[in-house]
Amino acid sequence: MFRNYLTVALRNIVRHKLYSFINIAGLAVGLTSLIFVILFVRDELSYDKWIPDTQDLYRLEMTAVMHDRPPLVMAVIPFAMPEAMLNEVPGVTAMTRVFTNPMTLTAGDRQFREMVVSVDPGFFKLIRLPLVAGDRDTVFRQPQSLVLSQSAAHKYFGDANPIGRTITTGRTDCADADTACRSQTVSLKVTGVMRDLPHNSQLNDDVFLPNTSIADGTSQEEKHAWFDQSGWGYVRLAPGTDPNAVIAGMAPLLDRNVTPEMKRFGISGTGSQNYLIHLTPFTQVHLTSSRWQYNMTPPGSWSTVYGVIAIGVLILLVACFNFMNLATARAMLRAREIALRKTMGAGRRQLIVQFLGEAVLMALLALLLALAATEVLLPVFDNFLGRPIGLDYAADWPLLLSLVGVTIAAGLISGSYPALVLSGFRPAATLRTNSAGQAGSGRLRNILVVLQFAVSIGLGISAAVVFGQISYARNMELGFRHDNILTLRSASLLSTEQRQAMLQALRANPGVVEAGMASNMPLDEGQAHVLVQIPGQPDKVDLNWIATDPGYSKVFGIKLAAGRLLSETRGDDRIHSMLPGLDPLNEGRNLIVNALAARRMGWTPEEAIGKTVLFNQAHVRIVGVLADSKINGAREPVVPTAYPYIAQYPMGIAVRLRPDTISQAVDFVDRTWRAFSPNIAIQRGFMDDRFGKFYQVDERQGEMFGTFVMVAIFIACLGLFGLAAFTANRRTKEIGIRKVFGARTRDVVLLLLWQFSIPILVANAIAWPVAWYYLHGWLQGFAYRITLSPLYFLGSGATALVIAWATVFIHARRVAGANPIHALRYE
Repeated sequence: MFRNYLTVALRNIVRHKLYSFINIAGLAVGLTSLIFVILFVRDELSYDKWIPDTQDLYRLEMTAVMHDRPPLVMAVIPFAMPEAMLNEVPGVTAMTRVFTNPMTLTAGDRQFREMVVSVDPGFFKLIRLPLVAGDRDTVFRQPQSLVLSQSAAHKYFGDANPIGRTITTGRTDCADADTACRSQTVSLKVTGVMRDLPHNSQLNDDVFLPNTSIADGTSQEEKHAWFDQSGWGYVRLAPGTDPNAVIAGMAPLLDRNVTPEMKRFGISGTGSQNYLIHLTPFTQVHLTSSRWQYNMTPPGSWSTVYGVIAIGVLILLVACFNFMNLATARAMLRAREIALRKTMGAGRRQLIVQFLGEAVLMALLALLLALAATEVLLPVFDNFLGRPIGLDYAADWPLLLSLVGVTIAAGLISGSYPALVLSGFRPAATLRTNSAGQAGSGRLRNILVVLQFAVSIGLGISAAVVFGQISYARNMELGFRHDNILTLRSASLLSTEQRQAMLQALRANPGVVEAGMASNMPLDEGQAHVLVQIPGQPDKVDLNWIATDPGYSKVFGIKLAAGRLLSETRGDDRIHSMLPGLDPLNEGRNLIVNALAARRMGWTPEEAIGKTVLFNQAHVRIVGVLADSKINGAREPVVPTAYPYIAQYPMGIAVRLRPDTISQAVDFVDRTWRAFSPNIAIQRGFMDDRFGKFYQVDERQGEMFGTFVMVAIFIACLGLFGLAAFTANRRTKEIGIRKVFGARTRDVVLLLLWQFSIPILVANAIAWPVAWYYLHGWLQGFAYRITLSPLYFLGSGATALVIAWATVFIHARRVAGANPIHALRYE
């Protein structure tokens, strides 16, 4: 029996080549999409699950409720918080902190710029990253020690054994005037080697340093500050401990430690009111961190995972709809075969098994094609995601079994309705008329075509809006320039005198248009806050502040709205410090703010000039107002900002280069850096590159939608092509009669086109509101966004209609142009 079923199925596949090609190709494309969806989702769900003993490990996050400003939701916490929790909060059994600092590491005569991670000595006992050399219990017993990844060890020492070897570095926590500290060299011994971390981890670093080392870049002031958030914290809870109970137990220590610092900054309230703590299970960090700012690695999101799964399932269903459509439409071609089988004694159950078996066979053939396509496209997929996602058939046998199961299920779903319809034919009526007589299946075919194109149109609208928003964000007026600007972030490690001297040397070069300094460059993460008060008024205004020099606005082309810029030659243009509390040396100094800050204080830019305000509790005078600039891109609104000139504050250097001599100017910058700072490796980059990466995630999402649109439309058009071929042939006699009675070829073509236009129009009516709902929510993530213009919806709908017409036109033109005599002889 099985052999007979297989023989008949293979004969049908060979005999009806077009029908078989459309079904197998459609299912193969759908299964290929589903395989990539499964690989992506599996990778997203695998983050940090490969690290052992993480079941009671949590990451700390916090929400800072600030005065007159939306809450700041941050993945970073004060350095002192985890240790205080360990000492005072019941249920906390271990903790570690992870702070990153750029450092210059030297091995022999080779110098490297590294992002070094400083951690507590018990880090490798708490987070059990894989060590291939060294004892995790003692690896950081000595403060001046270092753990390298395998790739970092090879970079520094080649194939030699790195254990016991020495790497030297300088100190980065020195006071500005402490030249002895800045010239000190620290020798660090390699005590452990770690296996290279895979991409699916929130920790992706190569060099680890104990925070007890004198080379640690976190200053002692920062280690004791509760109002400074610049690193990440992890705690282990005792088994069975309720995280909410731990959070509730933190209120006393927050009130005791945070409240005094808040008062120094002039902020009312208690620490437990202003710091809202959150604990996230370690293995859930990746997919739940999109709402937190300042994550260690780019976060994923459950909404993305669910969305990708939904799209993959929809595309596979579109392919299944193709099979149903064509199988039921071509039922009459198998009507005599079914009738003869029933006449010879075949039961309905046997016929159902036969047709389901044919559908599963086609699906399995499609799976083979899908696996072959996956092998070819996997490098492209890896490059698209920017991470390696492999498929190892031996190691991934559970995945392969799952794919076989999904394929069989797809085959059963595809063949279920056709099997029920075909097995229900009545032999007598079928043999008498040689047709199936199943008028009801036409309604189902129309429904399936509607669903196919509703998916395609919805994805098309999404792709158009995503690309439109990205294009808008890239081309909108930001209020600052980012072209031909080279940033030297490592300049923040230099002394004030070194930075000033280097700045003058850079400005003297003809390839340099302008040079300036800032503590934060545009598009950088991180904020610093200061409360400003108008004398005699009770209310305070919360401002962001960025330490700059007078060249900052010139480098970035930020326009002056009113007043004047600060000057290096005027002593009263310099703020002495931004330490909490009143600094008497700040009294009577000058300041510039942006236009939004002036409006927040109740003035126009012109009215703000000459006004005196309490800035960090000192009386300062506003002498200039800069135009608003969107330094955080299109996602975040303009923030009210002050730009104090604090010469001794650690700042990076920004250099605007002449576009025709960029390579020569970059070489000059490198030579100048080596002359001023031979012991610190340069860290430089172009603002254009930074801007290009800023919307990379959104661009990737747009490209993903675009790819899925093409796949969905391809599958839908395959089905429409086969359905049009069947419909045109079925209506040959009708078309012949119409032509005899005077119908022109154009009239017949339009008739057939209109038949397939109605389902596309209905699909638009379904897809538009669903797409609007999703895209309206997505656009809310941008402070500056496009409007959901009807053109996006009309354009996608019209494109789908034109593609459908082009697909149907081939058959419509052929049948409409045939000689009516041959048409009337049909059947």
